Amino acid sequence: MRFLDSNILAYAFYRNENTLRCQQLINEGGVTDAFAIVEAFNIIAHEVSQEKAILSIRGILKSNISVADVTANLIFEALKKAPHYKRLSFLDLIHFVAAAGSSCDEIASFDADFDGLEIPRIT
Repeated sequence: MRFLDSNILAYAFYRNENTLRCQQLINEGGVTDAFAIVEAFNIIAHEVSQEKAILSIRGILKSNISVADVTANLIFEALKKAPHYKRLSFLDLIHFVAAAGSSCDEIASFDADFDGLEIPRIT
């Protein structure tokens, strides 16, 4: 299973050097979390428009991408891991914990902060 970070989700929906690769990753399926969906919405709205962001997120939600809930338990797990993953922002740590909890064997992201973790990063 593959975790899709917010930048993968967002870049798929507007013209940039990574658009085709991100569209391919979304088409292959995987899992993301609710916070990544929110982040992707904000990126697309900023880069294109709110209307494009709405349509894009609806497309993701209708795709074969599973969306992990960000629960109090998931946040608590991230808090417990925070001292050991100091280079990750708390939001990235939540993504990492969601990926681990979803039995993901890779994280698709352009964020190098995910490098060197127990779950390898791909782009």
